Amino acid sequence: MISFPAFMATIGRAQALPRWMRYPLTALLVAAAFGLRYALGDVLPERNVYLLPVLSVLLAATLFGRDGGLGATLLSAVVIGWTYLPPYYSPWIADPKQAAALLLFVMIGGFISLVIDGFQAALRRLKDAHAALARTDSQRRLLLREFRHRTRNDLQSLVALLLLRARAAPSPAAQDGLREAAEHARALARVHTLLAQEAIHEDDPTLVDSRVFVEGLATELGRTHAVDGLRPVALTATAESHPLDSERAILVGLVLNECVTNALKYAFPDERPGRVQVVFIRAGADFVLSIDDDGTGTPPEDQTGAPNRARPLGTGLGTRLLRGMAAQLRGSFSRGPGEDGNGTHAELRFPAAGPGGPRP
Repeated sequence: MISFPAFMATIGRAQALPRWMRYPLTALLVAAAFGLRYALGDVLPERNVYLLPVLSVLLAATLFGRDGGLGATLLSAVVIGWTYLPPYYSPWIADPKQAAALLLFVMIGGFISLVIDGFQAALRRLKDAHAALARTDSQRRLLLREFRHRTRNDLQSLVALLLLRARAAPSPAAQDGLREAAEHARALARVHTLLAQEAIHEDDPTLVDSRVFVEGLATELGRTHAVDGLRPVALTATAESHPLDSERAILVGLVLNECVTNALKYAFPDERPGRVQVVFIRAGADFVLSIDDDGTGTPPEDQTGAPNRARPLGTGLGTRLLRGMAAQLRGSFSRGPGEDGNGTHAELRFPAAGPGGPRP
């Protein structure tokens, strides 16, 4: 069965023909209609001479536009008046009722031609608008991708500058501070790298697919922190697929980067084996990002208050940054002992509905 786009393409090619070709083809359609009327004379009612001519008008208007439909209407009216209405083969029509019927046929044929022409014009405008929208969407995707690439490159330059200044810093404290700042800039660059690549949502370039983003970022973190190509810590990530706007995705990525980096760096000293598990799900009206490890556990100064946990509030810089990013998401961040008191459980919880927007 022919598809609608193919049908419209056929109509477009037919209407693009020059007039000296369209008019003879219209005449052929009318002749075919009357030829079929003659062939089916024993089947069709004798008095109904307008059925097949109306079909020829419909086809001519569809294929060749308004001019084709009007031409088929006038030509059919001439053939009907000359051949089928008494006195035959005369320009006059004796019966006023038959003359009125022929006039009504001409009016209906003209109306059909105008309606089809208007419908096709509306379809053409809709097609042009859709093409313009597709071009705009493509340009927007390109601009967003270019912006993210430039942001990533600028952040990488900033990382290199901070590390260079750290080597020249006069005191160990200044060196450590500059290196920590470089690590945060590197984390932001890593997030923008993923946003500039495959994490963009297929329906809207301003949205991010949470599954691709979270799992891709976790994989990149595991590769970055691998030692000598082999590390006795298994990093796994599981995420549900939800649309997430880019602004919130950046914050989620920074929280994920901070928690996973801390786990890989400090939870498994002396090449101790273990696992780090990242999970991103939707729980009711909230999104929940959890990072669990079975390492040495969280020291009291890095624990935060959480439901069912009576722990001191964290005061370290990393904890304050995490809580600040959670606040920007209108959510909360908690960190404390894992299941059965082993390892560390970190959890970011924030509303699934974006600020001022509908629920995903």
